Amino acid sequence: MNKKIRNIFITGIVAILPLVVTFYILRFLYGLIVSNLTPLVEQVTGMAQVELPEPLVGIITVVVFLTFIFILGLLTRIYVGRLLIGLVDKTAANIPFVNTIYTAIKQMVDSIGSSGDNFQKVVMVNFLGTDTQCIGFVVRDSQVVLSRHIPEPCYNVFIPTAPNPTSGFITVIPVSKCTDVPISVEEGVKFVISVGLMNFTDIKIK
Repeated sequence: MNKKIRNIFITGIVAILPLVVTFYILRFLYGLIVSNLTPLVEQVTGMAQVELPEPLVGIITVVVFLTFIFILGLLTRIYVGRLLIGLVDKTAANIPFVNTIYTAIKQMVDSIGSSGDNFQKVVMVNFLGTDTQCIGFVVRDSQVVLSRHIPEPCYNVFIPTAPNPTSGFITVIPVSKCTDVPISVEEGVKFVISVGLMNFTDIKIK
């Protein structure tokens, strides 16, 4: 009986944990934005001789920040914006210590943002030479220079590590040794991030 109650309690924790984590992340981001931009908003409203309630100032601050992000996103789509982003990248790359942190974060963000575009499909492969199967993502057909010692067509397969799908191993595996998994790349990435907790019964089989 005690074990049953404990299992029910654990199930409840697992169910509410994503909501709690999401809430605290959003609250942290809100506090970070408001604490840094509120003085600027208050200075502008002070110059205009307008007094606003504190909650309204917070809302305006968030709106200003989101508007800035939106405009920045638009700029990156045009030549001038890409030129400015390239200039920032080049400047950061030339600053000692800063270049290491900036490059690492940029690569991680780029990998997460474009993982669905870089991978073709999800497969299961025998990666460790045992009966254990690993989930992997087909990057492309392998080039001859890599697979010339294997007498059949091969894939370049990325084997991710959990819960961070941006790190892992690049392998060259014969096509015949790869078993297609009928899920999308996005769903495969979510499965890796969830360290296997994702329930595949919730996924629409293609």
